[in-house]
Amino acid sequence: MIAGPNNTGKTTVLQAIAAWAFALRRWKAGVGSPERYRRWKAGVGSPERYRHGYDHVPMSRQSFAVVPLRAYDLLWTDRLYRGAMEIRVVHDAGAVTMEFRADSTEEIHVRPEADAKPEVLANLDIPVVFTAPMDGLAIEEPLYHRPKVDQLLAVGRPGEALRNLLVEAHATPAAWDALTESVERLFGYRLLPPNAEGAHVVAEFRTSDTAQPLDLASAGSGFHQVLMLLALLHVRPGSVLLLDEPDAHLHLILQNSIWRELRRVAARQRSQLICATHAEAVIDAVEPRDLCILLDRPRMAADSAEKRRLLASLRVLSNTDIVQAQSARGVLYLENYTDWDLLSAWAHRLGHRAEGLLTTELMWKPAVFELEKGQPGIRSRDHFDALRLARPGFAGLELVDGDARESAPETEITGAGLQRLRWRRYEIESYLLHPDALTRFVDRETNEDSPGVAGLEEWWRNNLPAVLIEDPFGDHPLVRHTKARTELLPPMLAAAGLPDISYRQYHEIAALMEPNEIHPEVVEKLDAICRAFGVEP
Repeated sequence: MIAGPNNTGKTTVLQAIAAWAFALRRWKAGVGSPERYRRWKAGVGSPERYRHGYDHVPMSRQSFAVVPLRAYDLLWTDRLYRGAMEIRVVHDAGAVTMEFRADSTEEIHVRPEADAKPEVLANLDIPVVFTAPMDGLAIEEPLYHRPKVDQLLAVGRPGEALRNLLVEAHATPAAWDALTESVERLFGYRLLPPNAEGAHVVAEFRTSDTAQPLDLASAGSGFHQVLMLLALLHVRPGSVLLLDEPDAHLHLILQNSIWRELRRVAARQRSQLICATHAEAVIDAVEPRDLCILLDRPRMAADSAEKRRLLASLRVLSNTDIVQAQSARGVLYLENYTDWDLLSAWAHRLGHRAEGLLTTELMWKPAVFELEKGQPGIRSRDHFDALRLARPGFAGLELVDGDARESAPETEITGAGLQRLRWRRYEIESYLLHPDALTRFVDRETNEDSPGVAGLEEWWRNNLPAVLIEDPFGDHPLVRHTKARTELLPPMLAAAGLPDISYRQYHEIAALMEPNEIHPEVVEKLDAICRAFGVEP
C-alpha cells in the first residue's frame, strides 16, 4: 500500500511500474534477445553490436498503453526531453533497470541496462495491470479483445471496459461464481450473465430475485468501482495489479470492507496488489510492514506508531506544506502572518542574518490554524510531528506571545526538534512603542489638517506613564500586561488623525525604526531564530 496526501506522487509510482513492465514486454517481443547478448558475453557473436549492452527496441507513442500522452516529452520530468530516463524494479529474481531513450515526440527506444542478467530477462514475466478509479460508465460498450481492455484501463478509462471484464469473467465458471458471490454478499445485488452477441455488450443486475433487471449504468459509482476491481482480480490471476485509489466513490464504512475483500480475492488468485490511497480507513487496515509512506520519497513504515503519525498527517498537512518542507531549512510558528512581517522589517533595518532566513529559507505557519473554517484548530506540535514524516530531521521554532507564560514555557534552543521562544512583553506589537519611531511614522502619514504629532504626544501625556516615554526599552508593567495591538496603538494613532490604520500595516512602523530604536530583545529573538535553524547570527 502506497499512502500519502494528494499530489505526492502515488499515481506516478504506479505508472512508473506499469511503464517498466510494458517496456520490458515490448523489448522482449522485439529485436532484443537476452540469449544473443549472453552468447556475445561468452565470446560468441558481434562485439560491435553489443559493445554498449542490449539492443534498443523502438516504441511508438500510439502503442504506449500506460499513460495517456499527446507527445513523449510529457513523460520526462519538466519536459526535459533528452538523453535516457531509467526505471529500476527490484524483485525476487533480482533487479532490472529499463532505459527509455528520447528520440522524437512520437517514438522512444527502450532496452534493459547492461547489468541485467540474460537468464533473468529470459525468464522474467511479470503481468502488470494498471487501472485508475472509475470516472463513469459508458452508455454503450462494444466487445473488445484483451489488449484493448488493458489499454482502456491503463489510460484512465475503466468505465469503457467494465462490461468486457464481466464477459471475460463469465467465460470462466469458477471466476463468475466467485465474482457474483462477492457482489451479492457486499451489495445484495445479483449479477446476470452478460450478453455479447449484439453490437454492444449488455450487462444487467437485479436488486432482488423478483426485481426487474436493471442496466449496469443504473447502479451507483461505488458499486461500479468495486465491481471493476473484483472482476479484474478474477480475470487476471497471477498478476501484479496496480490500483490507483481503489477506495474512490466508496463510503467510509464500505472502504474497510472492500479492502479486506480485495486482499482475500488477491490471495486466492495468487495476485499482488499495489495500491495508492489517502483514505484513512484503508490505511488503518494495512499492516505497517505492508505500508509505503510517500511524502517526500517512498519508504516503508517503521511500525504502528509511524502509521498513526501518517494518518494524523493526512488530516493536518496540506500539499503546499509538503512541497515547502522539501526545500525549507525549517518551519517557524508565529501567532499571525503580521508577526512575520514585523520580524522581517526589523531584520532588514538591522542588516541581520535572519532576514535571509525569513524571506527565502524558512516556511511559516500560524501556531494554531484551521484547515477549514469551523473545524478544530491544528496546533503547532501536531503539525510539526506530521511534517517530520516528510522531513525526519526537520527543525521547528514556535515564537509565542508573552501572555502564554504558563501554557507555553520556553525551551532550550538546540537546533533540533520543535523549540519554543516567548516574548517577555505581552505581544510582538508591544515592541513598536518607541516615541521616535511612532513620531516618524505619524509625520509621514498625516497632513497639515490632521492632529499629527501634536495629537500623538497629547495622547501619550494623558494615557502613558512618563517613564515609558523616557525609557522605551524598560520592563514596564503596562507593556507586559496590555495588548498593544488593540488597546494602545489604535487609540494612539487615532489621536494623531490615523483612525484607519490597520494592524496589518504595523510593519510599516517597524520599517521606519532606526537600529538603535529596535528593542534589544528583538535582536535577541532574531539571534535565537538563526541558532534554532543552525545558522550563525
